[in-house]
Amino acid sequence: MAESMLLLWGSGSPPCWRVTIALEEKKLQGYKGKLLSFERMEHKSNEVLEINPRGQLPSFRHGKIVLNESIGICLYLEVRRFFFSPEGFRRKCCFFKPETRFSSVLS
Repeated sequence: MAESMLLLWGSGSPPCWRVTIALEEKKLQGYKGKLLSFERMEHKSNEVLEINPRGQLPSFRHGKIVLNESIGICLYLEVRRFFFSPEGFRRKCCFFKPETRFSSVLS
C-alpha cells in the first residue's frame, strides 16, 4: 500500500511533520517522500502545482487520490488503516453504530 504513496513536504513545517509522523506511526514505510526547499521556492514548482494548485505543503498522493491538508491526510491514513487492516475488520462493526462517535472509534 505504501509504495504507491507520494508525500511532498518541507522541513520546518509543523503540518508536514504531522503527516510524516502519522505515516511512521502507522508503519507505512516504503512511501515516496520528497523534501522540498521553501527558500528555493521549490514548493511553487510545476511538480507541486500539478498536485496542489495553491503550491502549499504537505501534498499527498495515493494512486489517484490527492490530499493537500495535513489533518485530511492523517484522517485518510487512519480510515484506510481502519478499513483495510486485519484488526480494522474486527472493529468495523462498532463504526456503524449510531451511538458511536467518530472520535471515539479513531482513538
